[in-house]
Amino acid sequence: MTPQVNGSPENKAMTPQKPVNLLPEVPSQTSRKLSDKEQHDCDVIERLIKSYFYIVRKSIKDTVPKAVMHFLVNYVKDNLQSELVTHLYKSDQADSLLNESEHIAQRRKEAADMLKALQRAGQI
Repeated sequence: MTPQVNGSPENKAMTPQKPVNLLPEVPSQTSRKLSDKEQHDCDVIERLIKSYFYIVRKSIKDTVPKAVMHFLVNYVKDNLQSELVTHLYKSDQADSLLNESEHIAQRRKEAADMLKALQRAGQI
């Protein structure tokens, strides 16, 4: 029989049943009324904490696109060409991709004929 810790098999990650809380328990109800100064101090602390979280949220909003750019876009930029060349040479389509289309061949022939005609006209 496999030994178990907290009801789970040994090969799974072991986690405690209760999360570890290193902070003391905060009472939900205070036993006395706060003085005006204490209430003011609490309000100031609350505003400071909200301001701090606003700054942290804005910082994360600014950092996430930079991280995406760094890890994803730069990786694609660095590896795209080698990946495409690898797939191009692995496939048997290289010859068909290098063939000239009929439309382009016709335009090239017309341009060569026009060049010959202009050269003959220049000799007259």
